[in-house]
This record gives sequence, C-alpha cells and structure tokens, in this order.
Amino acid sequence: MLTNRSTRVTFSIIGRCERTGAFGAAITTSDLAVGARCVRLAHGKGAMLSQHRTDSRLGDLGISLLAAGKRADETVSEVCNSTNDIEWRQVGALDATGQASVYHGRRMYSIFTHSIDKDCLALGNILANDQVTRKMADAFTANSDLPLGERLMRALEAGRDAGGEIQGPLRSAGVRVTGEHGIDAMDLRVDMSEQTAIEDLRKLVDAYADRAENLREVALAPDGIPIKRGLFEASIQRIEELGLQDRFPTARNRDNWTLRD
Repeated sequence: MLTNRSTRVTFSIIGRCERTGAFGAAITTSDLAVGARCVRLAHGKGAMLSQHRTDSRLGDLGISLLAAGKRADETVSEVCNSTNDIEWRQVGALDATGQASVYHGRRMYSIFTHSIDKDCLALGNILANDQVTRKMADAFTANSDLPLGERLMRALEAGRDAGGEIQGPLRSAGVRVTGEHGIDAMDLRVDMSEQTAIEDLRKLVDAYADRAENLREVALAPDGIPIKRGLFEASIQRIEELGLQDRFPTARNRDNWTLRD
C-alpha cells in the first residue's frame, strides 16, 4: 500500500530526435501517475519537465513558451519568475535547437542532479547517488541510431540500474514521443505498480512496437484498414439475435466494408 509522503523521488529524461523533430520523455517515481503530471511536449518545439513537489502548471507554462519559440534558458527563467514556490521545484527545458536549461530549487534537501548532453536533459531528485542522471544521458547518446522512444526507455533503465531512488519501490513510469499531424508516436504509462514500474513499462513499450504503425494508420487513413472477419461476423450475429437489423443494417450493407481473416 502506498504511504502519504509529501515528496517523491523522480528521475526523468527529455530528448530530441534531430532527424524527425520529435521530442520525447521518460520518467519514473515512487508515487502514482507521474506521466500525466510532470512531462509536457510540443512536436518540433521542445520539451518541459516540472518535478519535486510538482506543480503541473509550471510545465504548462513552460511548454507554451517553448512552442512560441523561446529558448530553453528564457523559458526556465520565466517559469521560475512565475511562482513564489519555485524553491520547492525542479524544472528543466529542452528547446527546438536541442539546447537545455535547468533550475534546482534551494529547498530541495536530497541528492539532486542533472546531466545535459546532445539533444537531451536528464533530471533527478532524492537520488541514491550523484551518477544517476549521468548514466541516463550516456545511455541516450549511446543509442543514437534507435527510435527516440527506445533511446528514452534505455536511459530510464540506465537510471534504475545506476541506483535510481534512495528509498522505496518505483510505483509509476511513463514514456511519450511526439509525432507528425498532432498524433503522438508513443504515449505509454504505468500509473500504479506494486514495485516494478520500469519493468512493467518495458513490457508495454515492447508490445506497442508492433502496433504503433497500425494505430497511426487507423487515425490517418481509416479507409485502408480492413476489419477482422471474425469480429465483423460476430457483430452481425449479435445484431440478429437482438432483432436490431433495422437500426444496424450491417448485414444488408456488408459490401461497404473490407474484411480480413
């Protein structure tokens, strides 16, 4: 069962794919639902992290500034000036050119670090040691030939393997990558795990790899996706069993759909 601690360890990484313009993030913590609270991304424009006693509004402000063309350092400065509680926060930005900027609040009491490398920023607090984010950035840059989501996932795993948090199991994790046409290439989250959030997320990432392109086609070109024959026929049967043929005339109009076995 989760305890009610006011501050949770978080380590994360934001990264940019120079080739596609995609931005992405991977993050984990010992609290619930971290993926929804701490990460903000804009395709081709930038990425924003807001963590440690998180105020998600700081991420919202930061990504709006990056989307408007602000540099990372300008963005972090404006975000810091927007709140009286900034000393409790840890924020980081990666801009459209791949430049990064960070602020660590002075009321943070734990081991906290950041590591900046080519097209990435790793950020962490309440860490087991001061090498966690360095190992994350190293893993990201070492796999530059892989898709951005996989690079981010490997960086998160490297942070775990380098020691990760100082206390308690990881309860949630997430990985997200932007895509063209306003459709994310990936947005996967483990919002509540007993103690293996990163391992659970890895299973999702591996399973999603075979489905990602199909799901994108469903959104962009639905007419080109055949319907599974078994599902189609089962639907017709259920419609007939319930006497709903006039309301759902699928059987009479079956030529309107392309089927696959």
